[in-house]
Amino acid sequence: MNVWERTVDKLKSTIQPYDYMHWIAPIVCHRVDHQRREIVLGVPDASHAHWLEEHLLPTIAEALAGEGLADYGIVWDTPGDDAQAAALAPASPADRSGPTITAPAAPTPRPELIARYRFESFVDGPTNQFALNAARAVADGPGTRYNPLFIYGGVGLGKTHLLHAIGHEVAERNPRARIRYVTSETFLNDFINAIRTDSVHDFRRKYRDECDLLLVDDIQFLAGKDRTEEEFFHVFNTLHSSHRQIVLTSDQPPRTIPDMEDRLKSRLEWGLIADVKPPGLETRVAILKRKADADGCDLPDEVAMLLARHIVANVRELEGALMRLEATARIFGTPITIAMTREVLGDLVSEEARRVSPDAIIKAVAADYRLTVNDLKGPKRHRNITVPRQVAMHLVRELTDGSLPQIGQMFGGRDHTTVINALKRIELLREADPELKSRIERLRRGLTH
Repeated sequence: MNVWERTVDKLKSTIQPYDYMHWIAPIVCHRVDHQRREIVLGVPDASHAHWLEEHLLPTIAEALAGEGLADYGIVWDTPGDDAQAAALAPASPADRSGPTITAPAAPTPRPELIARYRFESFVDGPTNQFALNAARAVADGPGTRYNPLFIYGGVGLGKTHLLHAIGHEVAERNPRARIRYVTSETFLNDFINAIRTDSVHDFRRKYRDECDLLLVDDIQFLAGKDRTEEEFFHVFNTLHSSHRQIVLTSDQPPRTIPDMEDRLKSRLEWGLIADVKPPGLETRVAILKRKADADGCDLPDEVAMLLARHIVANVRELEGALMRLEATARIFGTPITIAMTREVLGDLVSEEARRVSPDAIIKAVAADYRLTVNDLKGPKRHRNITVPRQVAMHLVRELTDGSLPQIGQMFGGRDHTTVINALKRIELLREADPELKSRIERLRRGLTH
């Protein structure tokens, strides 16, 4: 049993059977190059490599490390297309930057930046528009405004995408710009290695002197690591005082990061703080359709709507579900349909917990606001009625298969333009009013469980 076979044997016992069958089993080890310290793995296509990068890369890297290949780079090789390969170096569980699609015959000028994470591939909506505009402004004039830019939000909502998009935009505008993207884990490991090898001077030159744009992912993981925090504090001061741009992401705003020094929290709040929240239904559908188009996948509208209605909190999970459908369609040569989606994704899109009628939604909203059903369906435009009406429309749109014209008919014969405006309005109100957002979530839970 060779090194890759042993690695696969480990993976088989650590990941879900479905993921193993569809994503690990098709991988073929082409070679292990000990001179170049890399392992070349054959995959069916670039989208397969992308899915592995997003979902299983740390697990694969950890298994390889157990076989003595901890510092080996990974090269994804796709058959029939020597111009496409995705390289990762080093193959470390702590390195989440992922492989970059590039031509293996030519050097990659920005190997740390993921190629597809660009502004043009970012799907915007009411819940991320502010962060997107801030990121574009920083890319237009790095070091001149919003320094630092601090983007925070939950897992899988596009923070890393914006970070890489800034890097790509700056690189295209100024090819000589010295751009450094790192996760906080990478920064920590670099500093530890610098101490261990007595090369702190080189570390400081790398991050302080030879850097025009510093992009740091998941800065919260530096909290509680005193020496590393102090070193980053001085890196921050050096870059900021010389008007070089700093962009950071976190899962929470600076002031709520536990165990982080107050002086560093203060520095992180010097510039602009922008948050990203889970996208609305229409944005989720748009994300799926754009991803499918980019992959050359025929995704029916009804399947996109089914996925968007059931996967609401995490864009990464949404794209992962689509990738599973694409892989199944490719492997078995079948089109993506509602029936196939329910078979492949199982409980993820189960209708058992979502079987709710528009009438039940309208009654629940009316009761919660102490109104009547006729109030919500009637012509009155008082705010104490229009907001509950918009909430009801929003929930009917998310939890049923009703089209915009059908929803309009449910609410007193309103046209679909009125419904669209109502849905947009409630999205904005929900993000501006935490109490309203909480109320909508409570109503949704009560209707679906």
